[in-house]
Amino acid sequence: MPSYTIPMLILGLESSCDDCSAAVVEETAAGPVLRSLVRESQDAIHGPFGGVVPELAAREHLLQVRAVMAAALAQAGVGLTGLDRIAVTRGPGLVGSLLATFSASKAAAWRHGLPWVGVHHLLGHLNAARFAAPDLPFPALVLLVSGGHTHLYLAKDWTSLQLLQKTRDDAAGEAFDKTARMLNLGYPGGPVVDACAQAAPRTAEPFTPPKFRDGKASWSFSGLKTGVKLRVERNPRLAEAGAADPEVQGLCRSLQEAISTWLLKPLPALAQEHSARSLVISGGVACNSRLRSEAARLAARAGLRLAIPEPRLCTDNGAMIAAAGALLTPEGDPWIQNADADLKLGA
Repeated sequence: MPSYTIPMLILGLESSCDDCSAAVVEETAAGPVLRSLVRESQDAIHGPFGGVVPELAAREHLLQVRAVMAAALAQAGVGLTGLDRIAVTRGPGLVGSLLATFSASKAAAWRHGLPWVGVHHLLGHLNAARFAAPDLPFPALVLLVSGGHTHLYLAKDWTSLQLLQKTRDDAAGEAFDKTARMLNLGYPGGPVVDACAQAAPRTAEPFTPPKFRDGKASWSFSGLKTGVKLRVERNPRLAEAGAADPEVQGLCRSLQEAISTWLLKPLPALAQEHSARSLVISGGVACNSRLRSEAARLAARAGLRLAIPEPRLCTDNGAMIAAAGALLTPEGDPWIQNADADLKLGA
């Protein structure tokens, strides 16, 4: 049983990259209940550049944050004075983006005398799974995979993560985005590559998985991007053929199969080694249809309870921050806290 009073209303705020989001979550004895969720996307702004431009993202957050907060409160039918605490992403992320909701949350907490808690972004992604599986058995393997992170953790509960392995270079989500850019399919790359892969009549030549001479457990996706680049250079028509082209679709399917296979390959052995009872997959790449279906098969074979948030809770959002913030102890003196682009877990 939690040590805090329940039910409790928490406003969660998230702006670590290019999404500005706010949510009101009610923490109950049965777990978190989503009362509202508002998310303002910047895809149209960053799309022409094929990726996030930090300065543009930060400026847009400053324009969005007040309206996003107000909309989330209005949807939940509550004012700031009706909240029990405010939770916000403290890091990691783009520091200019982080500061938008970080500063707004502290101002609101100070003005209304509300408890305030800073949340690690990846801890938020773990707690997104609480909405679907509040009774998740631990220990759990936690695969957090997005455009900026590809990390595998062991969790003993909802507030502690021990790193087991991570990518040596690029995140898996970046491979989706850069592939879509090379094929001129649009931004963000994950959804459009997934759609093309599902429409593919056949799979293209498979990609060769990376090998590490030192034998250390990790992932690498930079070579995968290079592999796509070389195939496009050998067949330049792919860059202009479009999403309806069977060869483009086959390439996307091959890429998607490689990413999902590589991500899941080490999990059965690690689950056995650490006596894991559950598997959590979260982050933007957890929206991918192939990864979700393959993870379900793996979990069934390994006897693991699988928890993958619904797609709107996989991407960066305020609800996951509120869910994590409900379980953390509020800062005694939040006014001296600052956003941290390189925040470490446990800091």
